[in-house]
Amino acid sequence: METQHCPGFENNKSLRVHTCKCQKCGKENEIFSDELNKKHKCQGCGNELDVTKCDCCIP
Repeated sequence: METQHCPGFENNKSLRVHTCKCQKCGKENEIFSDELNKKHKCQGCGNELDVTKCDCCIP
């Protein structure tokens, strides 16, 4: 029996989840690797996250 996956599985199987701590309240927020260039708000306080200051995004 062949294993079946949902449509788009191949496109998403290489995604990584990064944790970005809010610079204002300290809550850890999860950001997928394909969304690092988008704007994100903290799930705790609503502050806009600066992903360039997160450990995952510093070169």
